[in-house]
Amino acid sequence: MSVNFYTFSFHNPERKQRMTDRFEKEGLTLEFVEPVEAEDARVIPAPNNQKRTWAIMFNHLDMLKAFLESDAEYGVFCEDDIYIRKGFHTYIDTLVHNYKKYELEILLISYLLPHSSAEIKVHPDFKLMDSQLLFLRYTDDLWGSQMYMLDRQTASNFLRIYTVEYALKSERNPNIPYFSPDWTLTKVGKRAIVYPMLAVEEGAVVTSHGGQASFHQRCTAFNYNPDLYH
Repeated sequence: MSVNFYTFSFHNPERKQRMTDRFEKEGLTLEFVEPVEAEDARVIPAPNNQKRTWAIMFNHLDMLKAFLESDAEYGVFCEDDIYIRKGFHTYIDTLVHNYKKYELEILLISYLLPHSSAEIKVHPDFKLMDSQLLFLRYTDDLWGSQMYMLDRQTASNFLRIYTVEYALKSERNPNIPYFSPDWTLTKVGKRAIVYPMLAVEEGAVVTSHGGQASFHQRCTAFNYNPDLYH
């Protein structure tokens, strides 16, 4: 069993260094793919208000391509602004085992959730083990592609489906999901989340939308604990 880790960073050396440091603390190598620029031939056809979204989506697809060019069995793909669970490396075997057990096509390891997925009460004489993880199905109203795991077959399928042609069709046809990771990569196939999440978004997102900014901040505030995450 082999797992590779991928991300991308758009000319942000501070973020890149933070991510590198966090993975190094876990003894893991994080591979950076080159950022997709506005001049990329794949992005040029996008409407002006969609160029950034297309670039992000193609960067996710470039991570998948880099994974398929390796000999790893599984790939973990992440954005460049996440805290990592301390002891993350100890959970990798559990993630792979359950990915296989439930015959998943995508496993979300980090996502956007401003509240608990369930109220769990434990008798005071017992203590939940820190290594205990839940693997739960999720619906289309769960968002976020901060970190996810794929196998080679799913990655290959995504690269076949999500092309410039698909992106153009999604602009013309409202019945086709938007060309965005949140609307495609996390919504297709047999899927699950791991709870609690093993990575948490830092929360400072690039947006002028007040509601979006507030939502991301609430997700971070609810999930981030400096005692548990690098």
